[in-house]
Amino acid sequence: MKLTVLASGSGGNASLLEIGDKTLLIDAGISYRQLITRLREVGKELVALDYVFLTHEHSDHIVGLLTIQNKFRPRIYLTKGTYVNLPIRIKDNLDKTLLNFVSYKQMLAFSGFSVLPFMSFHDALEPCGYRFNEQDKSFVYLTDTGYFPDQGFPEIKNADLYMLESNHEPELLLESDRPWLLKKRILDDQGHLSNEDSAYLVTNILGDKTKTIVLAHLSEECNTIDTALETYRKVFDERGIDYHKYTIICAYQDQPLTEILI
Repeated sequence: MKLTVLASGSGGNASLLEIGDKTLLIDAGISYRQLITRLREVGKELVALDYVFLTHEHSDHIVGLLTIQNKFRPRIYLTKGTYVNLPIRIKDNLDKTLLNFVSYKQMLAFSGFSVLPFMSFHDALEPCGYRFNEQDKSFVYLTDTGYFPDQGFPEIKNADLYMLESNHEPELLLESDRPWLLKKRILDDQGHLSNEDSAYLVTNILGDKTKTIVLAHLSEECNTIDTALETYRKVFDERGIDYHKYTIICAYQDQPLTEILI
C-alpha cells in the first residue's frame, strides 16, 4: 500500500491510496483540477481510479465527487446516511449504478485487499472511518470525529499507518474570533478531536506494527504544526511511550505530502 495525502482540512480533504494495481480515493473534497495538480507536484499521474470511499457528506469531503465520477467512473462507497444527506445537486447527478452502501463493522472484500468501515462521531448523518487491509499491512483513516469510544478500539488497533484527526488546540479555539456556536460545535462530542484527545487516542491503539502517524485536519486558525507535535510528544512522554520510535507528521491543507509506503 502507498498513501499520498493531497489535502487535509476544512478547505478540502482527499487522499490517494494505491493497493496493488488498484487506485482508491478517500474523500473527494477538492476539485478535479486540484487533484491532478497536486498529484503532479509529487510526480504522479492519475490514469485510472477504481474506487472512491467517502467518510461523510460535508462539502469539504465531496465537492469534487461529480467531476471525478464523470472522468473515471469509479465505484463509490459510502453509508446510506451519507447518501441520503448529500446535497440535491450531487445526489441527482450521481450514477446510481456506481454506488455501493457500506455498513459499520461489515468487512468489504476486494481482490487482494479488504476494507472495514467503522463508526465515527461527527455532526453528519452516519459518518464513518475506514481500515484498509492488504495481507499483514493495514491503514486506518479517521478524521472528523468528536471522540472515539473504547468499544471501538479493536476495530482500529495496531495499524501500520494511522491518519488521524488532530484538529485544534482548545485554548487557541476559545481565544479565536469564531462565533461561540461554532466553537461549541467543534468542542462537542460530534465535533473534532483536539490535539490532546487525538494523542491520547493514538496511545491507546498503537501497537508493535505501528510505524507512522499522520495528523490530519489541522485547523489553520486554531492550531499549528508545532503545537500539535508538541502536544503529541507530551502525551507520549506522560504515557511512557517513546515518541521518537514513530514517524509523526502533519498533513497540509494546501499542499500534498510525499508518498508514504505502508
